[in-house]
Amino acid sequence: MVKQAPTVGRLLVMVGFALSCFGLLLFLWVAFGGPTPLKPQGYRFTTSFGEATQLAVEADVRISGVSVGKVKEITPNKSTGRSDTVIELEPRYAPLKRDTKAILRQKTLLGETYVELTPGTRGAGTVPEGGRLPAGQVSPTVELDEIFRAFDPRTRTAFQNWIQTLAVASDGRGRDISDALGNLAPFSQDTNELLRILNSQSATVRRLVRNGGEVFDALSERRGQLAGLITNGNRVFETTARRDAELADTFRILPTFQREATRTVRRLTTFADDTDPLIDQLRPAARQLSPTLIDLSALAPDLKALFRDLDPLITASRRGLPATERFLDDLKPFLGESDPVTRQLNPILDFLGMYRNEVGAFFANTVAATQASNIPPGGDVTTKVHYLRTTNPLNPEVLAVYPRRLSTNRSNPYPLPGAFNDIKDGLKVFEDRHCRNGLVPTLGGLGDTLSGLVPPALRANIVKFVFGGAIADVVAPPCTKQGQFTIGGKTTDFPQIGASTSATAGASRATTK
Repeated sequence: MVKQAPTVGRLLVMVGFALSCFGLLLFLWVAFGGPTPLKPQGYRFTTSFGEATQLAVEADVRISGVSVGKVKEITPNKSTGRSDTVIELEPRYAPLKRDTKAILRQKTLLGETYVELTPGTRGAGTVPEGGRLPAGQVSPTVELDEIFRAFDPRTRTAFQNWIQTLAVASDGRGRDISDALGNLAPFSQDTNELLRILNSQSATVRRLVRNGGEVFDALSERRGQLAGLITNGNRVFETTARRDAELADTFRILPTFQREATRTVRRLTTFADDTDPLIDQLRPAARQLSPTLIDLSALAPDLKALFRDLDPLITASRRGLPATERFLDDLKPFLGESDPVTRQLNPILDFLGMYRNEVGAFFANTVAATQASNIPPGGDVTTKVHYLRTTNPLNPEVLAVYPRRLSTNRSNPYPLPGAFNDIKDGLKVFEDRHCRNGLVPTLGGLGDTLSGLVPPALRANIVKFVFGGAIADVVAPPCTKQGQFTIGGKTTDFPQIGASTSATAGASRATTK
């Protein structure tokens, strides 16, 4: 035997073990309803019960199913034959209302009893600390054995047989009974809603019952058919019973189907809300579509003939499409070789595309100018001659050569696309600096030098038709400088075209700034 003084570590281990045992015992004591040691006393009141044999100390005290306190003392009163009971309430449920009523109830059939209290009314006042709830506010308790003693022997025997039969019927069905009890609350709510609806439709329900009686009368007159219906129904149920696994799978996937269906319906509702404005906008088009469909019915025979005649084309395409594919494959090298050429050609074509209206007018006017014809007087069709329509410009600048551009000159070597659309307001010029140089055309010295060459009558016509009647005041159109060209992202006063980087790129459209 080894004898030595305990160390500090061993003492701490023993103390910790003792405290853990004490804490565990205290937890079990409180968990099983025991009072907490050294806990201060709360709000208490006294009342009495006539049948408190099953009531125990630390039994629950409840209001509307919620635990609000405990039973602390139970003392038999020999003078009244009742049991005086001291009840302690939790602080948040205290104090007790004066008109509160109490009754003893059982949690289970095994006899576990608790005290049930009613909430009471707000203006009734409260029971003081240590006060007493009168016995008149304690409802009598009806025990289960008292109910059984009220039955006669025959009823007791029938009830006993019913209990034994119920035990046999519920053997192995504990899980089903538990599920049924668990679903009892939603079932009662749905039943209450159903009964409320039936109550609101009482007249209709009465007619249903009355018509149901007529239906049953008709069924009683056709017993053979009803028997056949029952027989066939029995076959249906037998077939359904043989497919219990499939039915179980159906009900198992039913919640998932319901969730997915709910999501789908919500999405459809959102889609309908979003498409409602579109439908409103499409209604005018739908009204216009109706005549189109009516006219299309007349076109239907031609379309039918077209589709019928497509058969030979489809037959021929079986050879034609592969040949076209081979042709396109052989065309790829040619297109690759034409890339350098198209790089130079595409900018030119794009630039000409900007002037497509002017180019079209040029060819149209060329045709109009060269197609003039006439038959000479006294001739016939064989002597028909063609002539060219021309108009010579007549202005002061054609009469002489000037060292500098006149202020009346409006020539433009680089007109913008569509420049002639504004000809009524005057053509815009490429350069407007000469418009301010003050140099105007004149007839010069026609007095003595050219008097023998230009007769006075010709001079008068020149002044009238060329100079507008006054030599010193030559009429000139407005002088407005045109905008700039924008080609390939570059802005310049006159067009500049370069080779594109690819066969499909080209000059962009010109815009006026």
